[in-house]
Amino acid sequence: MIKAYSFSCQGESHKATDKVCQDYSMAVADDSLSVAIVCDGHGGEPYFRSDVGAEYAAEAALHSITFFVENGGGDLFKGQPFTAVGTTKAEAVKDKPTNVDKAMRQLFSSIIYQWNEKIKKHAQENELTEWEKANVPQKYLDRFLASETFEKHYGCTLMVYVQTKDYWFAFHIGDGKCYSFQEDPIWDEPIPWDDDCFLNKTTSLCDSQAINEFRYCYEGDGKFPTAIFLGSDGMDDSFGAETNLVNFYIQVMKLLVDEGLDKTILSIESDLPQLSKIGSKDDMSIAFIYNPEELKEHITDFIQYQINTTQDSVQQLNTRIKELENKISGTKFIRDEKERIELDYAKKDLSRAKEDYFKQLNKYDVLMQQLSKEYSKK
Repeated sequence: MIKAYSFSCQGESHKATDKVCQDYSMAVADDSLSVAIVCDGHGGEPYFRSDVGAEYAAEAALHSITFFVENGGGDLFKGQPFTAVGTTKAEAVKDKPTNVDKAMRQLFSSIIYQWNEKIKKHAQENELTEWEKANVPQKYLDRFLASETFEKHYGCTLMVYVQTKDYWFAFHIGDGKCYSFQEDPIWDEPIPWDDDCFLNKTTSLCDSQAINEFRYCYEGDGKFPTAIFLGSDGMDDSFGAETNLVNFYIQVMKLLVDEGLDKTILSIESDLPQLSKIGSKDDMSIAFIYNPEELKEHITDFIQYQINTTQDSVQQLNTRIKELENKISGTKFIRDEKERIELDYAKKDLSRAKEDYFKQLNKYDVLMQQLSKEYSKK
């Protein structure tokens, strides 16, 4: 039985400015169709209704996907090996698009159309709020009141994973990251990245050429991820290095195996606001789908991955410590202020490297104990 979960929380910076959470996430799972969605409403001043846009994007996506699957659109994936397709603008317009390409483009067109209809209706039925009048620059309010199209004010990203009993597919416009976990490779980013998503710049449903900015992947040869995680860019920015975020998701998977979904939910809903506070300070969203039986079977593989990466860190730190010790011991005489400063820096670097070294050794011991515990259950 496939299980799913999603959670979004208000970012620390939004709390400070009394701005609502502009992320929206959704996850549903049953035997016939499982879907995970993360939408990130843009935070700039022109996008003052992006929280509504994000919610409507998720609703439009779920409706379009359900229709697509129930009417046989996904049958094109059956028997297909893993295939990843970047944005049309990145690959140039294809002279001979495949049937899958045509079907996916039709799906994206349906989502964009429904989203536009939803935001147009909302804009026409909901006057400017007191908060909007007090906090949004007048020039953007004027544009909203004079406009017949409202995409920019509701702009957001959209990331989706879909799984049926015969195939899975995923697609994305904008930033944030999707990671799949399985036996080999242990983890991967299945959806191609878009280099136009850089720093604070991102592609969006509100772009005039949004239909060409979707990228996607699919597989129908009987292989499925053990677990797949979708996270908004608030997650990325809080963890920095990609491997840190990967390790966080592995920690979530270990908690799912050891404690079950209910306790994992309590942990996530407690931890994510704190991560925002000490990290990106942005809104944060997570959505995931997993197979409990597969996860239980392969959790030792994910722990072993953590052990291997920790061993690599220990070796690198050990090399660094030796280099710094040699540098310090080789400095017999300090000839000027520059050499004195360099020696002080080397001593501080050595102290930090030793501290990190022992932390990694302790982490290694904990992971070995976890691995032994999981093997004892089998």
